[in-house]
Amino acid sequence: MPLIDIFNDRYEHIGIEDKKKAHHAGHWHRTFSALALHPEHQRVYLQKKAPGRYSFDRPDYADITVGGHYHAGETIPEGIREVHEELGLPITHADLHPIGLRQTAVTLAPDYIEREFQHWHLLPLDVDLEAIPFADAEVTGLVELDLSDAIRLADGGTSTVPARYATRTDHGVTYTESTLTRSELVPNYLALDQLYLRLFLAAQRYCAGQRRHLFW
Repeated sequence: MPLIDIFNDRYEHIGIEDKKKAHHAGHWHRTFSALALHPEHQRVYLQKKAPGRYSFDRPDYADITVGGHYHAGETIPEGIREVHEELGLPITHADLHPIGLRQTAVTLAPDYIEREFQHWHLLPLDVDLEAIPFADAEVTGLVELDLSDAIRLADGGTSTVPARYATRTDHGVTYTESTLTRSELVPNYLALDQLYLRLFLAAQRYCAGQRRHLFW
């Protein structure tokens, strides 16, 4: 397990800890997150993670496109490493559009307490689904949605929307047309602060040309 920086609840650095131990003890730490979108086509991409990566049962949700922990000593711009690892794209930090900091705390299992300062970004990509390598073993697939459909799904206006899937198999990557249901979204991101909806609305405003004061 990598070492990560840990903080108090005021985001003041207090030390370094093994990531697994930090979650077990409920230490505050920081993460990098990004929602990828295709501004011209007004599409968003969600991620399917490989099973068995957590100590608790986690269904096959369609998660936010990129997310991971900062290693100990990494600067905020160095979080771009997560995009390289999970999507396999040569993105620089300057390509990101930062949209704010989310401080969140939730107990997902007795040995997995998530207390995080999440640095959120929009990740504009002028590439089609077929051009995203997603070479990391922890990513089993991507889901592409029309942005207006994604908003309706997150808002509860519909329970099912059309979707395109890129799925890794033993023989490569397959591309299929299917649907995504509201029950396949991470429940915590639908409740409380409605993270999915707020991110999708931020993406919509970005596609409309808004760049300043664009917070999730």
